[in-house]
Amino acid sequence: MNVRLLLDRIALGAKLFLTDRSLKYFPPDFTFRRPLLSLLDKHMKRGDECYLALFRWECPAAYADMRNDLLPVLQEWMRRQLRKLPSQLGDERDLIGMDQYGPQEFVVLIRGDRPAEDEFVPASLYRKLDRYRHALELGAAGVLPEHWLHLKLTGTYVPLKSVYQEGGTTAEERLKDAYQFALALATNQVTPQVITARRQLDQILQKGDISVLAQPIMNLNNGDIFGWEILTRGPAASVFHLPDQLFRFANQSKQLSKLEFLVVKHALAEVASRRIREPVFLNVTAVTLGHPMFLSHVLQCLERHPALFPSQIVFEITERHEVEDFRAMVQTLERFRKFGFRFAVDDMGAGYSSLQWIGELVPELIKIDRSVIQFVDRFAVKESLLRAIVTAAREMSCEVVAEGVEREEEADVLFRLNVGMGQGYYFAKPNVLLREEEREAFQETKERIQCRRDQVAS
Repeated sequence: MNVRLLLDRIALGAKLFLTDRSLKYFPPDFTFRRPLLSLLDKHMKRGDECYLALFRWECPAAYADMRNDLLPVLQEWMRRQLRKLPSQLGDERDLIGMDQYGPQEFVVLIRGDRPAEDEFVPASLYRKLDRYRHALELGAAGVLPEHWLHLKLTGTYVPLKSVYQEGGTTAEERLKDAYQFALALATNQVTPQVITARRQLDQILQKGDISVLAQPIMNLNNGDIFGWEILTRGPAASVFHLPDQLFRFANQSKQLSKLEFLVVKHALAEVASRRIREPVFLNVTAVTLGHPMFLSHVLQCLERHPALFPSQIVFEITERHEVEDFRAMVQTLERFRKFGFRFAVDDMGAGYSSLQWIGELVPELIKIDRSVIQFVDRFAVKESLLRAIVTAAREMSCEVVAEGVEREEEADVLFRLNVGMGQGYYFAKPNVLLREEEREAFQETKERIQCRRDQVAS
């Protein structure tokens, strides 16, 4: 017998005597023992709220020929990095276990808080997991060859008590259902669960069952509110409550433009009812922007609310959706600009990142993706990228907004580089739009911005 094979069998036999908890990190494939299932079963019997996080790497078709060389490197790297997740979550006891379910699929089982009535996954847990997903993408950029950096890591989060389970009651059934649903959402598979979800999306669009929140964009020179980004929420306690799932599934279901038409209608009605005077940022994809009826739809919405005017509206064109025909897109933007609408390039520095976006589209504003801002104080390459974008924007007379600012140290870098505007949890969380007379709480934010800016300047 091969010596290596013999040693592997001895090591596997030794693990049979280890406790389930000691095998929660990528356990061996036993035929008669499943440590993760046993751990999950214990948590569920105690009444714990348990969640499944699916992290899945996506390789663009252009790089499919490199997939076989890429996967072993990614698999080993992902295993090492995911072992660091407990420290990111804040308490190792919240980690139930993790395993690799496929060549590109990694599953993490987590204990979390009970979701609020309007949540599918607790917002606090969602933010932690999504921050970790961004950290993984950043880390991969530092170890993979340059031509592999177009890989994208999708994060899908599902409660084990999902409303889309087909009657599953045991821990094994619930785990299987949750994984299949998460994988279907991530890969656009058509399963019974997805068909059920698609019916719900149809109902959402028919009834207009969405709501909007807003996150302020702060002027980093004086601490005032510059404008508001409108954020969409689906029905409470559904898989579509948070925007990532809602818009991703609408895109997969070929209903993205229909959803974005609805968002504009609701957003402008809410802005008008709150008598908002500052600029309002609305996310829109290039496909919807080029829809032959979109401009007339927006103008009709504004006619219903005479207090609003086109120059108050800033359309954020997400840079995660590639623009194939820049000439056609420039012509589309010019039609809107004739009425006074303005544009921002969103997610700059992520996805199909390229200075071609600002060179061709000449936006009035540039929004720098949070993947660039996150820990910008710790990574010199991030600060260099931020500096390059800011310099290019100034030369083109574009204003700059830094998104995803969550830490004081990140804000300090923005002050030092004279970035004009910032947005993120460090300044304010998403909430309902506030009338001018309701904004007493922002006085503290204004004073903090002024104080930190003065300290950095000195």
